[in-house]
Amino acid sequence: MQTRTLKATRVLLLAGVSCLAATTARAQQAAQPAGQGALPEVEVIQKKAPQAAPKAAKKAPAKKAPAAQPAVEPEFTQEAPAQGNSPYGAANSGGARARAENGATGPVNPSNILPGNLEQFSSAGSRVDTAQIEEFQPRQINDAFARVPGVNVINDDGFGRHGGIGVRGSPPRRGRKVLHLEDGQPINMSVWIDPSVHYVPPLDRLESIEVLKGAVFNQGPLNNHGIVNFRNLSPFGANETVVGASIGFTEDGDKGVSNTRHVHTRQGIGNVGVVFSYSGAEADGAWDLERLRYNDFYGAIGWKGINSDLTFSAVHFRQRDNYDEANLEGDEEGPNGNAEQLFFETGHKKSLENPGARFNTYNADVTKLQLLHNYYLDDTTTITSRVYGFDHRRDRYQNFEGDPSEEDDGFSPVIGVYEGEEAVFVPEGTMLGRLRTYRQLGAEVRAEFADRPFIGGLRQDIQAGIRYEYNDFTNRNFFGDQGEILKDGDKEGTYIFNTDSDASAYSAFLQTTIHLTKTFTATPGLRLEHYKVSRLTTASTEEEGEGEELSEAECDAATGGLIDDECVVIEGFSSERSTDSFDKTHVLPGVAFAYTGFNRSTIYGGYHRGLTTQVLREAIAGFPPDDEIGDNFQIGLRSTAIRGVTFDIAAFYSNIDNYQVKGAGTDGSGNNVYHTMDEVEIKGFEVYGRVDSRPFTGNPFNFFFEGNYTLSDAKIKKGTLFSCDEDDDCPPDPLEVDDVSGNRLPESYKHFANLTVGVEHPSGWDASVTWTYRGNFYTDEENTPYGGDPEGEDGLVPDVWLLSARANYHIPNSGLSLFVAGDNLLDKLYIADREDGIKAGQGRTIWTGFKYKF
Repeated sequence: MQTRTLKATRVLLLAGVSCLAATTARAQQAAQPAGQGALPEVEVIQKKAPQAAPKAAKKAPAKKAPAAQPAVEPEFTQEAPAQGNSPYGAANSGGARARAENGATGPVNPSNILPGNLEQFSSAGSRVDTAQIEEFQPRQINDAFARVPGVNVINDDGFGRHGGIGVRGSPPRRGRKVLHLEDGQPINMSVWIDPSVHYVPPLDRLESIEVLKGAVFNQGPLNNHGIVNFRNLSPFGANETVVGASIGFTEDGDKGVSNTRHVHTRQGIGNVGVVFSYSGAEADGAWDLERLRYNDFYGAIGWKGINSDLTFSAVHFRQRDNYDEANLEGDEEGPNGNAEQLFFETGHKKSLENPGARFNTYNADVTKLQLLHNYYLDDTTTITSRVYGFDHRRDRYQNFEGDPSEEDDGFSPVIGVYEGEEAVFVPEGTMLGRLRTYRQLGAEVRAEFADRPFIGGLRQDIQAGIRYEYNDFTNRNFFGDQGEILKDGDKEGTYIFNTDSDASAYSAFLQTTIHLTKTFTATPGLRLEHYKVSRLTTASTEEEGEGEELSEAECDAATGGLIDDECVVIEGFSSERSTDSFDKTHVLPGVAFAYTGFNRSTIYGGYHRGLTTQVLREAIAGFPPDDEIGDNFQIGLRSTAIRGVTFDIAAFYSNIDNYQVKGAGTDGSGNNVYHTMDEVEIKGFEVYGRVDSRPFTGNPFNFFFEGNYTLSDAKIKKGTLFSCDEDDDCPPDPLEVDDVSGNRLPESYKHFANLTVGVEHPSGWDASVTWTYRGNFYTDEENTPYGGDPEGEDGLVPDVWLLSARANYHIPNSGLSLFVAGDNLLDKLYIADREDGIKAGQGRTIWTGFKYKF
């Protein structure tokens, strides 16, 4: 009798979850016009959900569906239906799946960082899904982020492969202050040593892109500003095969027609599911000498049982670009503004000023592995465990001084003495190799204990987790011989920089969502981070290879005739072997809340203490710098209370100590290094909104307006720079101190807006036009004005408006869709960034292509 009761209870549990999922799915389908998909999802997912604590053990109470969707009577089934791309596969995963769909915090399974429905979510969250990607046809990953409030991007390469994502005022270059995840696995190259980003997955194999902003305890570090998660296709989903391709061109590109290609298939047999994806592309970059290429392979296999499921996934990404970070520079002895004048005279033709850059290449190989296991003890208890790792080789070669093909004297770099100190003498026509390899290995266990008793008869949902992660980083710079063309795989030469670093880190978190009323939850949480970094240095100098030019006679005399030609001397070289190490521990508390007592609206907010680790690449920099510790606050409102209108608005404030920036200042040896500002303050707000006409008019033509705007007033509250005048002999002479308190934070936009108007029709076509505004920003702490630096590396980057458009046609009764899209349609020549000179923004780019799904 007892066994039958348990079985019956289990059926009711699964039926309740099925009821909730089926109601939502059928309501969405009922709202669709015949022959047309639903209106595109927007960042704010505001479906009506049960207000009580999530319980798989009880049937969800009947609720009136949102006004835009007719109510549908629920269907009862024996098992919760599998989501289209669910990370949960087991038969008894219904409880975990329901809480992952409707929760005040992110799911316990780290593959997702946001719940599927944000109504009860206690923080700010946005999602870009495949429907949105297909509608807006972003050419590259950073374009997809333009629709997300609070996010600002920098595009310094044509595909966005090198990161460039900032959140709520953080400098977007290389995304160093934002935790980047792929299915929950960190893809910052080394979270604990060098958190730069030089790899992001292709759009074609992504199910969605999630952005989490505000209070967060179950993810870290790099969580002061926000967290990004790229969700891949899961093996637990519907069978499908998709083939797609496109061709295009970029104005002023000289390398020919651009192209992309993609195919993926997902198939399930019994309890086993597999998915495989290939994506590849070749396209022009912003300079006429740039050509960008990648080939990407992704696969996953999943097994689902009764009480557990297991997923193994693998990625291999290969990138071979004609690309470098040395951009257009003016004459350092020339007048102010000469760099900007040269840029607008040259346009995208970098070959006119630096023809030797045609040999510059960027080469990357990324291999990622992850094994994830979910175990469902019962409907309220889930244990998730995983192991993961990656190997990321990132080698770059660039001409250092002059055109190596025009120099044939065969001089080699010389390590000698200059003005009483060790220095490196590099002849003209030499190439520099910068070799970096990053390795990661991690293991994690998380647990969820839902619907547990709390004081006073209240209920709570507890999550806890512990993680170990190991990072390894090798960083080597060398020069080849004069006239030698360095290519991928070359490693022989004169090494001037050589470090090996490793880190061991332990992380833990504990949080509980307390259901104080049916419409109000509070989530206190605590995060612990402990890590140790060790570094071995066998050679060091200015890592970026900057130096002073010497005449032929000066170089001949300094090298004793070993270089009888013009050369560059790089001072501050050291071949001494040294070791450094440190360890740190941080305890990071916080609390978040959500109130859902208003009609289809949520008030959310909270506070959390965040940690951002520093870039530790330069052996000459202070070691270790203090970590960035921030106090971060937010409050927001999202709503779909008005039929046809969706909006989300949030105000935020951060006060962060020891904020690291890469600016124009130098240390006592004249080295260009990262600096830390004592205190930085960021305050602002973000707003997203969308209005659709069809719910108001009932007309088959749906006219829509969608827009987001972010204000990030990021300033240095307290900070100083130390530098030497050219005539000083520093050290030991006193250093000049520049107080930069009150200046704007480098690389941070104050304003960003993305405004779209469009129309769609049930027959299968849609079209839209977008204006994107990127505000001005400075690239140095001293806020050098526009034209104030003769070389052009520092100064104001002017604001710019860019126009883009796209049109799609889904052929009825087929899986075929066609598109055409264009970016920077007015072909504006504008400055995208100043990093080793002025970087041009991408010229006018047009794409057309197809996708066939069967």
